[in-house]
Amino acid sequence: MSEGIEKLVRFCWKQEGVFGDSSCPHLAELVHCRNCDEYNRAGRSLLDRPMPEAFREEWTRNLAELKEKSAPDAVSLIIFRVKGEWLALRTYCLQETTNVRPVHRVPFRTNNVFRGLTSINGELLLCVSLAEAVGAVEENDAESGEPNTSRRMLVIDVDGDRYVFPVDEVFGITRISLGALSEPPVTMSKAPTSIVEGIFSVDERKVGFLSEQKLVESLRRSLKS
Repeated sequence: MSEGIEKLVRFCWKQEGVFGDSSCPHLAELVHCRNCDEYNRAGRSLLDRPMPEAFREEWTRNLAELKEKSAPDAVSLIIFRVKGEWLALRTYCLQETTNVRPVHRVPFRTNNVFRGLTSINGELLLCVSLAEAVGAVEENDAESGEPNTSRRMLVIDVDGDRYVFPVDEVFGITRISLGALSEPPVTMSKAPTSIVEGIFSVDERKVGFLSEQKLVESLRRSLKS
């Protein structure tokens, strides 16, 4: 740092500027020292200082630890419940979580999986039943009569195919290692085209990991039937 800049850094705005006695002849025009070219040059010079060796070593250790802790096959997932099954999809295909909207039936086209059309932000999307697609079973206490205030609709986009489907509850987002997956139970392994690739545990919940590609393929077939 040059001697002139060093003097500015130490004294200029602190003595004659807004942090001093405000006697700088340019202050009336500039209003504040931050509008002064000299002040800005002094600030940039601080960024040009060499990085302290201790700071460099600390960040080298931090980054090295992050790499060690991050599993190479880790994926980010959105977890939700459909009837009695906890399911998960990769978050990259999740576009929106919204309140439950009306579903408008399409004559001669609506079936067990394709439920109709739903308006999301002014756009009509295909509404599907994920419960039917994966063969989700009903919970034992489903007939309790208590209103479900946790119901939501999820909007997904997989390679340009967009769908919306209702879920009974959204748990949240988590990361898992694909190596932690185990074989799905019999009730879920019978899902069409084996949409459920495996299961994992989160907070004592058994969660079915869905293949978004196989799910969309199954939905396309349902639309043609």
